[in-house]
Amino acid sequence: MDWWLTDSEGIVAFWLLVFALCNGLRGIYCWFRDRDERRVVERLLAFKPHPVQASFLLGAMTEAAETAVCMLVDDGAVKVSSTGELRPSHRGRRQTDHALRALAEAIRATPSGTTTRLHEIPTEERFAAFRQLVEHRAPRLHLTASGKSQSLMLATSLLTTFGMGVHAGGAMAPTAFFPEAHRMSWLYVCMAALLVQWAPACLWPSEKRRRWKALDTVCRDRTEIARAALPDSTRQAIARTKERPKPPPPPPQPTRHRTRGNSGDTCGAGINADSCGSGSDSGCGGCGGCGGE
Repeated sequence: MDWWLTDSEGIVAFWLLVFALCNGLRGIYCWFRDRDERRVVERLLAFKPHPVQASFLLGAMTEAAETAVCMLVDDGAVKVSSTGELRPSHRGRRQTDHALRALAEAIRATPSGTTTRLHEIPTEERFAAFRQLVEHRAPRLHLTASGKSQSLMLATSLLTTFGMGVHAGGAMAPTAFFPEAHRMSWLYVCMAALLVQWAPACLWPSEKRRRWKALDTVCRDRTEIARAALPDSTRQAIARTKERPKPPPPPPQPTRHRTRGNSGDTCGAGINADSCGSGSDSGCGGCGGCGGE
């Protein structure tokens, strides 16, 4: 035990072991925490999600709406113009999927003479039934990492490095691996230990990193198959309306041109400059600055 607490190399090994144990404990915690989600993912991989559901898992409601519109256009329930405007059609058969049926009915309920654009589906109230059905069917999964594990391990590497330096100073141990060097050389040993710990700490998932790579691959395949039924020109027309257009810039405010009379006083744009600086009694009062002289 003395080797771990008083020997120079033992102090380094002790704190590296502490860091390794922290990583192991965090890994065990994450493994138990994600057991239920792993079962859900395995079930999705086995039975393949619906294309709309797959798109929702990939890119939330906007991607789900785009796939649903493509499926309705392919089925003939919705028509799309060259500019991406959606109109109802009476040729398509009744949809068996509840979310697709709700979206088709909402598009059919569009007032005559108006059209629907893709960016309206994730936000407008008349498509709330479609959004609720998509969200209700979506599995409860954390699709991205929180970043807490990486932050915790990076903080742990800093703490263990600091602890190593304090431990070595308290034990009055010579510099590890270089016993003849000055004891201040412990600083370089601690820096090297920090780099050794920093590398595995960075391997933990960072914030917003996708967690389920196999599920993402399956969802992309399901989404692409559903959209590939349409010609490329039709798909591009639909995708062009995904983003809400920016409002036009406000009109420029009219500016008042000001003129300067002969006496140096400023007159408004609607005031005759000659009358402002003529010096006559009848015109001088309109300027307000001539003084009547």
